[in-house]
Amino acid sequence: MSARTGAARRVRTMAATAVVAAVAGAAFAPAVAVAADGPGGHALRMSLGAPTPGAPLKRGGASESMILTVANSSDTAQDFSAWLPGEPDGPSPVMKDSVVFDVTPIDAPATKSAIGHQDGSFQGQFYPASGNASSVFSVPAKTEFTWKVTIGLSTTYPTNDGDFTLHAGRLVGDVDDATSRNTVVFKTDPQIKPGKLNQAWVHDDGEAVARPGRRARLLLEARADGPGEFPAELHRTISASGFRDGAGHPDFILEAKIDGKIVKLKQSGESEWELPVIPKGFGAASGLSAIDLYLSLGEHSDIRKDTVVPLESSMYMTGSGYFNVAGTKVAAGPAVATGSPSATPSTPASQAPSPSAPVTPSASASGSTAATGGTTGGADTAGATSLAATGSGGGLYGAWAAALLAVGGAAAWVGARRRRAARV
Repeated sequence: MSARTGAARRVRTMAATAVVAAVAGAAFAPAVAVAADGPGGHALRMSLGAPTPGAPLKRGGASESMILTVANSSDTAQDFSAWLPGEPDGPSPVMKDSVVFDVTPIDAPATKSAIGHQDGSFQGQFYPASGNASSVFSVPAKTEFTWKVTIGLSTTYPTNDGDFTLHAGRLVGDVDDATSRNTVVFKTDPQIKPGKLNQAWVHDDGEAVARPGRRARLLLEARADGPGEFPAELHRTISASGFRDGAGHPDFILEAKIDGKIVKLKQSGESEWELPVIPKGFGAASGLSAIDLYLSLGEHSDIRKDTVVPLESSMYMTGSGYFNVAGTKVAAGPAVATGSPSATPSTPASQAPSPSAPVTPSASASGSTAATGGTTGGADTAGATSLAATGSGGGLYGAWAAALLAVGGAAAWVGARRRRAARV
C-alpha cells in the first residue's frame, strides 16, 4: 500500500465517545467535567472579540486582530486549551500557506501557535511556549487570560473562494464556548459570489454489469462554475474499498480511456486507484472535464453472485484532505450469473450516454472527478456559527469537528493530511 493510502481506512463519522487524535506525536484525551459556578455551570467562559480595524481582507494585504478571552469564575485553577478552525466560502480548500495566523499573549503565559489541516479545512492551534501542541494552560481561580489572534490572507488564498469564517472552540476544559460568541466572518476584497464544483457519475446501461472479462462502463464528469479557479492540481482517488459482500478478494480491475487508449490503472491501495490529475487552474473557463472508466473483475475474483459494488471518487489537492467525495453503485458478478443484484445503479437511464457514442477525455487528457451528490461550493454564512455546517472547503470536516467540539476532549489538528483518518 502506498504512503498516500496508508494503513488506516477513511473515516466517515467520529464517535463522540471515543475521539482521540494525534497531535505532534502526542494526544489529547477527553476532558473530565468539573464542578463550576460560572455561567451555564461552566468554570471557564471563552469569547472571541470583533476584528479590528474591521476592514475586508485582501490577498497579500493587511491582517485583522481579535481579542480572545478565557475567564475562570471558579474557586480552583482550571486546565484549558483551544483551537481555531476555519473554512472558506467557496469550492477550494484553504492550503496551509493561504492564511496568515498568529496568537500572542496579552495577559497570559508565553504562547506558541501553529497551523494544521484536516480534510481541506484550516486549523489554528495555540499552546504554552514551554510545552508542545498537546500542552494545556492552567487558568488560576477568579482570573482571566487574554490573547491577540491575528488573521490575514496570503497571495495564495484561492481566487474561487470568498469570505473566511473562523471559530474558537475548546479542546480541553470545562468551557462555555458558545459559537454565537466565538465565530467571526471575515469579508474578502474583492467580494465574490463563489461558484461550485459539480460532479457526476454517468452509467452506460448497455454495459451495466462488471464480470471477469466484461467491463462495466461509467463516465466521470466535473464542471466548475463561478469566478476564479483552483490554485493547484486536482487529484482523484477512485475507491471500491467499501465493498464487503462476502468477497475477501474481489480482484477488481479499473481501466481508463486516456489519449484514446484504454489503460489499466495501477492500484494505489486495496481496491483504490489514482486517476490522472486535473491541471492547476481548473475553473468555469475549463468547461466539462470527463473521463471514461471501465470496471471489471479479474480471474481470481471470489465474488460468487451478482451484487452491487459501491464506488467513490474523492478529490484532494497536494497537502489537503478530501474536499469532494461522491459515490455511486455498480452491479458486478461472476462470469455466469447466479442471482440478481441486490440493488441497481442509481443514475437514471435517461442520463446514460449512448453506447454507440464514445466520450473522450478533455484536451488535457486529465479526466475529471466524480460526484453523485458530491458538489462543493459556497457555504451558507447563516450556518457559520455551526461547525457541523458543510459546504466550502470543509467536506466531511464539519461534522467531524462538531463531534469533536461536542465531546470537548481531543486535539484534532494535524499536519496536512489527505485521508479522513490518521495514516502511518
